[in-house]
Amino acid sequence: MAATAVGLFANENVAESVAQALRANAIPQQGIRIISKPAGATVNTATSTPQVDFVAGLSRDLRSMGATDHEIDAYLNGVKQGKVLVFASGSLAQADAACAVMNSYEPIEMEEFTGVGAALPSVSASVNIGEAETNNISLKEDRKRAKADGARLFSW
Repeated sequence: MAATAVGLFANENVAESVAQALRANAIPQQGIRIISKPAGATVNTATSTPQVDFVAGLSRDLRSMGATDHEIDAYLNGVKQGKVLVFASGSLAQADAACAVMNSYEPIEMEEFTGVGAALPSVSASVNIGEAETNNISLKEDRKRAKADGARLFSW
């Protein structure tokens, strides 16, 4: 099962420190990505193709991992404000370890960068029709972690 840990950090320096710590904790280099607003870009402007491509690409990547629309909007807003995303992909165990590493660097909580009081729906509210019957434990655990931690774990 593929999984990705995602954390939003205050700036590029913190993100680089997180990436170094991830590598030191056996997260493969090819699974680590640092994503920041393109230099000189205003991410919310639809007048420039590179900016539109950046937003569309990041949205697509987050959606493919299972991020909700609320999470996608929040991450885009964070990046727009100059924050930096760190992705760490690998096995579920590697991504879980990456979440722990990221959380030690105090990633920005969802509510902090969106200004929204309610984070994610409760675990029971996020279960899709048919999921209860299949007992999708990984999704339930992802949602528990996403609700409790700064870094979020997505598995698919």
